[in-house]
Amino acid sequence: MKNIVNLYHPEFHPKLRLLTLSTVLMSWVFAALFCSLLYFYVASKQQNFKSEISKIEQNKQQQQLLIKELQSAINNQKVDPELFKHVEKNQHVINLKKRVLDKLSGQEKLKSQSFSKLMIDLANHHQSGLWLTHINLNGMHVLMEGAATDSAIVPKWLSSLGQTDYFRGQEFADTRLYRDSGQQLNFVISTGKELTIENGSNNE
Repeated sequence: MKNIVNLYHPEFHPKLRLLTLSTVLMSWVFAALFCSLLYFYVASKQQNFKSEISKIEQNKQQQQLLIKELQSAINNQKVDPELFKHVEKNQHVINLKKRVLDKLSGQEKLKSQSFSKLMIDLANHHQSGLWLTHINLNGMHVLMEGAATDSAIVPKWLSSLGQTDYFRGQEFADTRLYRDSGQQLNFVISTGKELTIENGSNNE
């Protein structure tokens, strides 16, 4: 005789659990709340995005308007003829002053170099018994005044000066000897125009 053992007890049987009304309602409430939060979040982001786009468009329009105004100002800009003439005149005056200044600077430099060369030649050809009291240099014109102990010394000194680099090729256009009230022998020598000796002087 066979015995049958049932190992599939009822507690192992699958049980069908029915959802209660409260569980369903709670699920719907949570789902609705989640959907609402998600909707408001997306709507807020979308609103911010639209606001940013609106600001960008507004700035773009303002920049375009500014560009148009600047372009219009450039196209309509005209130079004032009077102002242009005034500026041109001032520039011309400045250029003239600069040219005069450059010329004067060059003349002063040349005069300084000539005077230095003259003094060197005079120093190298010093004549005993003769001395200078006044020297005036005006371009290539030289005026020398001095005194000597003997009238014969002056021609000898001039002959020596004629061999120098400075006086070579020049003529002593005016050479005058005279005695002052103290009977001192004086001379005036010029390489340029003739000089006028003050009245009362005695030529020797």
